[in-house]
Amino acid sequence: MSSSTFKNADSILSVTLRKNQFSADENSFIGRVTRNTVTLENLIASISEKNPGVSPYMIQHVANLLRDETLSSFHNARAVDLLGLGTMYISVAGSISGENPGESSIPGFKLNFTPSTRAQEAVDSLKVDKVIIADSNPAIDKIINTFNQNEERNLLKGKGVRITGSKLKVMGEDSGIWFAPLDSDGNVTKDESTWIQVASETISRNKPKTLEFYVPDSITEADYRIVIRTRYCSGDKELKSAVSVISKTVSITT
Repeated sequence: MSSSTFKNADSILSVTLRKNQFSADENSFIGRVTRNTVTLENLIASISEKNPGVSPYMIQHVANLLRDETLSSFHNARAVDLLGLGTMYISVAGSISGENPGESSIPGFKLNFTPSTRAQEAVDSLKVDKVIIADSNPAIDKIINTFNQNEERNLLKGKGVRITGSKLKVMGEDSGIWFAPLDSDGNVTKDESTWIQVASETISRNKPKTLEFYVPDSITEADYRIVIRTRYCSGDKELKSAVSVISKTVSITT
């Protein structure tokens, strides 16, 4: 049977794009295919439907035997050709350093997979149905003066502020909340040494959807923009580099 037999013009998938944090190019993305997993039970049911004379119990038994033999081969430090789909092999997990690296320097092992030509051809026949651009940056919805519960951008020195939105949780290296002075055009000044940072101990609520903190007492009365910088990603995972969101202009009064 030729590999073209498996091609299906109707096989479509979705791809999610996330900003490439390793690139200085603002338009660089990393694509991730939406995963739709087929279980062993699904495969057995499909084989039984297409081959009425084959017992699903025998298929399950043979599959279990193949699984056990494959695991045994890994235990014996062998690579395995998986039914002609490709080769699963053992590799070193991580880098090795030291002047005279020896057995103790090996960080461990992991399994890698190299697909066969037929397996790769099956994937090459797929077509993209939908592209979704996922924004990993935090977003601000509201800024609330908790002293008088006003949803406005007039904040008070030494008083509480609540910011709601998404992916706001301050987390990781280089993260924090700052009041950034404005330049003559009303934009955040690029000189970060002039930014006034909110002390971490005054952040009373640090959640993905809500931040609560106190305006620094040392701040002067003026217009600012609030800069939130974080490495937070969903599930409390950390991004490789910090991302930021800048609020609209807020006014500080006493």
